[in-house]
Amino acid sequence: MLAAVRRSCGFACALLLLACARAPAPPEPSRDPSRSVLGTSPLVSANPEPARQPGPFDAGGADAATAELPELHGGTRSVHGAFGAVTSVEPAATRAGIAMLEQGGNAVDAAVAVAYALAVTHPSAGNLGGGGFMLVRPPRGPTVAIDFRETAPQALTRDQFDAMIRGGGAGPASVGVPGSVAGLELAHDRFGRLDRRTVLAPAIALAHGHRLGAHQAELLAWSYRALERDHAARAIFGDPKLAKQPKHSGDMLVQKDLAASLERIAASGAPGFYQGPTALGLIGVSGGLLSAADLGAYQAKVREPLTFQYQGYTVETMPPPSAGGVVVAEILLVLQKLHAERFAHDSADELHFFLEASKRAQAERRYGVVDPDALSAEENQRRRARYLDPTSVLGVPIDPLHATPASVVHPLYSEALREFEHTTHLSVADADGMVVSCTTTLSASFGSKLVAPGTGVVLNNSVASFASVGDNQPLAGRRTTSSMAPTLVLAGGAPVLVLGSPGGDTIPSTIVQILRHVIDHGEALDVAVDAPRVHHGFVPDEVRYEPHNAPPKAVLDELTRRGHTVKNGKSAIGDANEILLQHGEAFAYTDPREGGLALAASKVERRPASDATSRTR
Repeated sequence: MLAAVRRSCGFACALLLLACARAPAPPEPSRDPSRSVLGTSPLVSANPEPARQPGPFDAGGADAATAELPELHGGTRSVHGAFGAVTSVEPAATRAGIAMLEQGGNAVDAAVAVAYALAVTHPSAGNLGGGGFMLVRPPRGPTVAIDFRETAPQALTRDQFDAMIRGGGAGPASVGVPGSVAGLELAHDRFGRLDRRTVLAPAIALAHGHRLGAHQAELLAWSYRALERDHAARAIFGDPKLAKQPKHSGDMLVQKDLAASLERIAASGAPGFYQGPTALGLIGVSGGLLSAADLGAYQAKVREPLTFQYQGYTVETMPPPSAGGVVVAEILLVLQKLHAERFAHDSADELHFFLEASKRAQAERRYGVVDPDALSAEENQRRRARYLDPTSVLGVPIDPLHATPASVVHPLYSEALREFEHTTHLSVADADGMVVSCTTTLSASFGSKLVAPGTGVVLNNSVASFASVGDNQPLAGRRTTSSMAPTLVLAGGAPVLVLGSPGGDTIPSTIVQILRHVIDHGEALDVAVDAPRVHHGFVPDEVRYEPHNAPPKAVLDELTRRGHTVKNGKSAIGDANEILLQHGEAFAYTDPREGGLALAASKVERRPASDATSRTR
């Protein structure tokens, strides 16, 4: 009944809400920070979380704070079990994670094993030579955000950056200092239970030889014209029997140099990558800017998640240098402020407000987010407060009946560069209630299209992710921002959703739409992941939809009537490998858009406590 009443409000409610949002607030000597400018929507919890310690996968349903939250559902096509689950884009990598859980490892052991395996089996985005972000939430918290985004080499100059961008954003000058190994090792050192060699064993075995998957072969074919120009890349990915042809689906992919690089990490941890033979290979790329000093100085960082309240749930997402987490927060908080849940599910009304909120948040992503280490503590706090204030996004108000041109939303519209980014996301939950959301990237597919000689390491082109205008400027030693946005949703202090996606600037759109399908509209996880997606990335000023999974024509026609430029995007949006936690079980689902595998662990080998303190470091 409530949903029907909400839907019946239609434009009248939207117009009333918008009028309230535009109206100046009366003077208030002391404003309650837990309430929006409308005075009705909770934005930040005014009360601490309940003191009760939740159990594994317990959504805290007995607490007063969560007693009225709706039942969540994993869906009939999700795998589920009480011993944990893993989902990723590549089956062998998922199996590596499940093997860790079933050997008594925790979610971090599994996530690290999956990430290293993806560097072997999904080389277009999985990597040792790139970077990423990870959220780790132990069974009773708090959540830790691990930033292992790449940094610009000390030798980088603005002239070199501009020339690299003019040349297409690839090649030696595009390579940033890799962060993946430092980040994965930081996570494992701090939270892992199994020894390092056990965690890396699946990746090492796969590097000695595995069959190339169909989706991975397709990605290789798309990038091979550029890859074949590099001798080391051609030796790995080229078909030895057919000149100028890449390996095909089902071909054996043997990466002996990569196996040796992984062995050095297994033996020595991060120093096995940032020092010694692997490091010499990384700095030996002809024309590259990386130095031994760059590698020696790199550090993964622990940061505080960006946290806010949405419809009674706590959402935790990656903070800067993730600009994607900022977009997730701003879209959700704007939609909550304007009560977009009142509109019929995936109607033109609802999608119009989502697209308009996205357009404004994406402008913030491009121009208002920078490496937090470049700012003072006071400025970082000021910006975090702005990211969590929906009124800051509505400086150009949303017109319920008409699309706002992107050039009106931000004056630097014409200076924006289109973002190219290829990422991969994995989600893990273990039997004790620990969860991990992790996204890694080489920026473009196969990054710089270079392999460091003698290492098997595909190198990133993350330096091309800096901007020519706005805050994210290319300065030596600086981390570039990213759209990656691993995200957790909590109820009563316990995780209920583990979210993330690849897809460049479409990442926040994917995460927000799935979250709202589940939270606002009560859809099961599998249905929410499969649902049609739309996207507005600010640049270009158009609405993109999926060619084989489009909204109804009547909805697209109405969006067009309101002034949106609506286009068939020619490809899928995102690849959401997600987990929902409820009633003592983890429900994992893999997005059919790119294939992959979700598995639930069938057992857990409980290890003696001494095993957790006798790991190889």
